[in-house]
Amino acid sequence: MQDQYDVIVIGSGVAGALTAWKLSQLGDYKILILEAGKNSITNGQRLQFHHTMDTQGHRGTMFAPYAALESRKFAPAAENSQRDLAPQIADAKNYYDYTVGANGSKDAFKAGYNRMVGGSTWSWRGNCPRFIPSDFRLFSEFAVGRDWPLDYNELEPWYCQAEWEMGISGNHDEFDGLHGGYRSEPFPMSGIPLGYSDNKVKERIDGKIVRGTRVKVVTTPQARNTTLFDGRPPCEGHSNCIPLCPIDAKYVATVHLRRALESPNVELRTASVVTRLSKTNSGRVNKVYFKDWSSDNINKERSVTGKVVVLAAHAIETPKILLMSNGLANSSGQVGRNLMDHVQFELIATFPEPLYPFRGPQSIASIEDFRDGGFRSQRSGFRMTIGNDGWGRTGSPATVIDGLLSEGKYGAALPGAIADRITRMIRLSFSTEMLPETANRIELSGKTDDLGIPRPKFTFDIGSYAEGGLREGFETAKALFTKMNATVSPKAKPLDNPQTGRVNWNTAAHIMGTTIMGDDPTDSVVDRWGKAHDVPNLWIAGSSIFTTSATANPTLTIAALTLRTAAAIHRQMQGE
Repeated sequence: MQDQYDVIVIGSGVAGALTAWKLSQLGDYKILILEAGKNSITNGQRLQFHHTMDTQGHRGTMFAPYAALESRKFAPAAENSQRDLAPQIADAKNYYDYTVGANGSKDAFKAGYNRMVGGSTWSWRGNCPRFIPSDFRLFSEFAVGRDWPLDYNELEPWYCQAEWEMGISGNHDEFDGLHGGYRSEPFPMSGIPLGYSDNKVKERIDGKIVRGTRVKVVTTPQARNTTLFDGRPPCEGHSNCIPLCPIDAKYVATVHLRRALESPNVELRTASVVTRLSKTNSGRVNKVYFKDWSSDNINKERSVTGKVVVLAAHAIETPKILLMSNGLANSSGQVGRNLMDHVQFELIATFPEPLYPFRGPQSIASIEDFRDGGFRSQRSGFRMTIGNDGWGRTGSPATVIDGLLSEGKYGAALPGAIADRITRMIRLSFSTEMLPETANRIELSGKTDDLGIPRPKFTFDIGSYAEGGLREGFETAKALFTKMNATVSPKAKPLDNPQTGRVNWNTAAHIMGTTIMGDDPTDSVVDRWGKAHDVPNLWIAGSSIFTTSATANPTLTIAALTLRTAAAIHRQMQGE
């Protein structure tokens, strides 16, 4: 097994997989992918994950199908992260390490992620809207946050490439020109057809004025096939997108991993947890150190050498690796800072007539009209999703049935009560944007995992900007339900938490920031192409380089930026 490569890619999620694949197409490079997880990327592995989930009797978390993976011990992610701050968190190995009180942390960082071959795309929903032009110019247009070093026009051709590579279904006419974001090419395939429930909702609110804005119900662009595409079947509507698409209709990063590994010059090493990077006296990265937890000696530190290193290990693990490397690429002091998530919430209601949800993906339609406007100088915009999964996180059909039983609905009364209540369940969720704040950060914890590697420590506060978006989203959801003649459920969780004095919120698990891009090396980690300001052969791919969070799901933008970064790496390597 060799230990010298042209390119070493750390991480095999969507950013790592696309980097390796694209570079394998652009040049005759020897490429190594290092991945902390260990699982197969075959159809047989998918069936095993499906079986694991089914035998658990529930599908309640993004980790459910992957519970049996040995890597969960040696490459732990925060499976229990979605809890409020509590004293026991600091002592349990499967919790994040929080900084509370004195250092400014007011909120639990709730977002989880998968550390496995293929990354979190194994369990993502697949929604893929683009950013809009003003998302790249937040400071210039609204005097808040930061501006990206690139604009929508520069990224637009790469968006088109990313949509093709991932197989995005969507309706061109609905999104061409949205908030100024033109489309130069159509989607690879038409959007998911609206379900019965979506059409019923659309009939009642489409074109109506709600809180001063005209509403348009559109089909959400998704990395989900509507026809046979790239050898994968069209969606069958199992309503099981999270935590696993059972038939492979949804894009997973393993698509590009398999393509990359068709080249004899591309190697994937699993069970390889990176511990640090080292550099030469000339300032270039030369070695990547890691521990192989599948070996007989799991604590032995091994190393490989590469001409170019690409960190694509997610917005938590990427800065953690840099911090473990004696503060590599951190002359700006920004590594680990500007941590962002899409803070979201949902409101549930009972529709006045049956909707028959759960037929099709978990969500098909969205409302994009509240993403932009002059209000962004004061509060965040938000995207709204029309759920096709009943009450979503707030209440599954099983919990509704439990509630009916507690109400005394037994025997012959139960089937009718179930049919009446579950068929009329509807939810609206809304995702807000966070501002990049240097106080929101990841540091190295004094607590370690089973390989002796520090866990991440978080200081986090969603901030008043995102909170303002949550409040407006909540009022907008209530107004939309009024337009529908739907009744907000008494089971709906209130936005304000009387116990904490703060707002309730959920995570979209869209972790961003922590190694942001910018033109100024004194306040950013990488340049406009993803190359570290301080290290000429170190590149970073993934959502950690996002300058701001916007309100769009990040994966399509990750893919577009990654394809652009891979092309830049190729140009540099050809010029050397």
